[in-house]
Amino acid sequence: MIYAIGYREFIKKGHHQVTIEKHITKEEYENHTTMLGEAQKINSMTDVYKLFERNGNEFLTYTSKIKEHLKSSDSGQIHLEANRLLINYLSALSMFIDYGERYNKKHFGKQKLKEFESKTHDFYDNHVSYRFMALMRNYALHYGFPLSEIKKSLLESSGIFASKKVLLDFKGWKHVKEDIEKMPESILIDPHVKISMMFIKHLYDSYIYDMAPTVIKGIEYLNNMIKDNHGKIPLLATFKNKEEFMKGNISVSYIDPETYLDALQIIKNHPSINITDE
Repeated sequence: MIYAIGYREFIKKGHHQVTIEKHITKEEYENHTTMLGEAQKINSMTDVYKLFERNGNEFLTYTSKIKEHLKSSDSGQIHLEANRLLINYLSALSMFIDYGERYNKKHFGKQKLKEFESKTHDFYDNHVSYRFMALMRNYALHYGFPLSEIKKSLLESSGIFASKKVLLDFKGWKHVKEDIEKMPESILIDPHVKISMMFIKHLYDSYIYDMAPTVIKGIEYLNNMIKDNHGKIPLLATFKNKEEFMKGNISVSYIDPETYLDALQIIKNHPSINITDE
């Protein structure tokens, strides 16, 4: 296998030409891909967090206007929409944890994965709302819709609630069962969503903080590659031999500068990181 670095030039609309600048060793190729790969991970993790945050906010926005919905919509529609939004939130919460475990292990190794897992276990062990929402996803997946009570009342709080009695019919609550038994008969989910969102934000901010030095190093690495490539955005290529290359049988990895600009902006937005442009 031949490894190479080069660049792409646009010839006319819809057409471009790939130029191979020089051959490199397999070790150099792998070093390039490693140094340039972290920006994509931080962007992917941010996308998952944004999905999580959006789903949580959509649920909270809907329930904050529940009195208006009760006046204009029928109970069946409210029941379906509120549960849809809550289940979306619960799925995104689980997805964020899964991504966090995978990316921490892949980048930092087993030790950092243990630290990430330690934080999630601490949240689970010491905070009712976090473990309630973590296991609520299992309830929604394997048992039923979490929200089952709609109240329209002038005397009591109007809204949509989870029924303690109905929730306790589920046998998969583990020690969260004791938490639920202490809750009111009609459980308002909104506070638990808000609190669990705070904990996930902490996990996300910690991940970005830990990743920042490596990503910035990768951005500097790309900048040096561009300088070495006569100011052109580099690409990485592999092909079997010259004959296969001439036939167009070549695997090309294009480098998108926007990926690195997005990653840099993510780091700049972190509350505990201050980057000074020079």
